[in-house]
Amino acid sequence: MSVNVLYCEGNSGSYDLIVIRQLLPKCEIRPLGGRTFMEKIIADRAINPNLAGLVDRDFDDYNFTPTNSPLIYKYEGIHIGWKWQRKEIENYLIDPVVVRRALGNKAPQRDLYQDTLDEAARGIAVYTAARTALACFKFRNSWGDPIQPVFGSVHNFPRRLNLDACQQNIREIVSKHKGDRIVTPEDVLHRFEDLLPSFRPDGFRFQNYLTFFAGKDLLWMMRNKLTQFGFESTTSAVDSPIPVFLERIVKRIERAEDVWLWLPEWEALREEFINASF
Repeated sequence: MSVNVLYCEGNSGSYDLIVIRQLLPKCEIRPLGGRTFMEKIIADRAINPNLAGLVDRDFDDYNFTPTNSPLIYKYEGIHIGWKWQRKEIENYLIDPVVVRRALGNKAPQRDLYQDTLDEAARGIAVYTAARTALACFKFRNSWGDPIQPVFGSVHNFPRRLNLDACQQNIREIVSKHKGDRIVTPEDVLHRFEDLLPSFRPDGFRFQNYLTFFAGKDLLWMMRNKLTQFGFESTTSAVDSPIPVFLERIVKRIERAEDVWLWLPEWEALREEFINASF
């Protein structure tokens, strides 16, 4: 029997929930905020055995090849649900295919939009490698100025993205938060150095940046171009084109039919969801 209750991240008005409702067959979807709920699924299956969860991958599982399929999520060896293959929901919403399907003739010109995405990825490549290195050792992996309420929640982004700035912030974060752990700033910096080539323009992770980079970071780097594309904010409360751009895409997704056919991973998630057996 397919899943009939799904725990997911976000809240009742989040993009996660809106997209999931369009991708999956009708079931009870319960947004529970952060991902800490996943370990509770085994216990809650005593009430409903057809319960599963779906969470962002964040900066986990870096040694995998993108396959356009969701990642199996196991807890204590038991399959309890899935992770999105891409880092977060914004990574899907900015996909050129989704933008084109959602906005139609109001979408930015295809090549210009792709160039904008590529430029944004180049701009955050070193910073993303640093975030990844910190995440590998379970440290807080972002820093900089808060840019709330552009994304509906606090999201930090640094003013300086170069190599020296990233090295300095790795040292500061590890020194401040390592406590009695044996890990040192040098351990994380070594990991950062090892990761950097794969985040360069000819590297594997850069070539798959919609999977391995943060969608929110890409959007922040794209903000000026989004304004040029015509996504100006019409309110003084949020002086940014990003919410305008995302809202137009999500509203179209809400009204569209067969949205799961837009991306191979969305179709694969629906298929796994229907055929799941726990």
